[in-house]
Amino acid sequence: MAGTIIVSLGDTEADSNAIASKPLLGDFLALASAGLYSVYVTLIRTKLPDDDGKSGHVSTAQFLGFLGLFNLFIFLPVALVLNFTGLEPFSMLTWKQLGLIVVKGFLDNVLSDYLWAKAVLLTTTTVATAGLTIQVPLAAIVDTLTGNAPRLMDYLGAAAVMIGFTGINIPSNGSCTSKEVSVEMQDDNVCSADHVHHSSHAQGSANIS
Repeated sequence: MAGTIIVSLGDTEADSNAIASKPLLGDFLALASAGLYSVYVTLIRTKLPDDDGKSGHVSTAQFLGFLGLFNLFIFLPVALVLNFTGLEPFSMLTWKQLGLIVVKGFLDNVLSDYLWAKAVLLTTTTVATAGLTIQVPLAAIVDTLTGNAPRLMDYLGAAAVMIGFTGINIPSNGSCTSKEVSVEMQDDNVCSADHVHHSSHAQGSANIS
């Protein structure tokens, strides 16, 4: 949170002309988007089971495939209306722009969503969502390599994001280890109980004979 706030403050101080004319509306839309996103993440974790091969369980790829299919059926009519009304005609797109759209859709809306959804199932919603904030330090590195060196506030925010992500994963790994230990102890107890049961049964059979 601190890293995101630092980066946001750095952006607002960078150029007064870049500030939106309706900041309150922008903040409200950002909060609404974050709320809907949290609902989406929670539903994935609770309703989409892990891929363990059991019957009736839905795979991550199948879930994302149906998600893309529903988006196609819902938003294709909207795109056609915008095209025929002249607001956003398809003829304005060049082949280069169309290629960039396809590549962006594959990397951002297919591959990244699949890896993120798998991360949600393999870890927790908090860890997987916090991993998305790694975009901040990565963006700072890319800006530095491309000659658009970020300001000091951006570097401080990127460092805070990395520290926060590392801190979230430390207790997560510990809890996972303790969970594995408890599962192993339960398995050992079950095996011991089965062994005692079989021994008692064998002894009883020997006494009867």
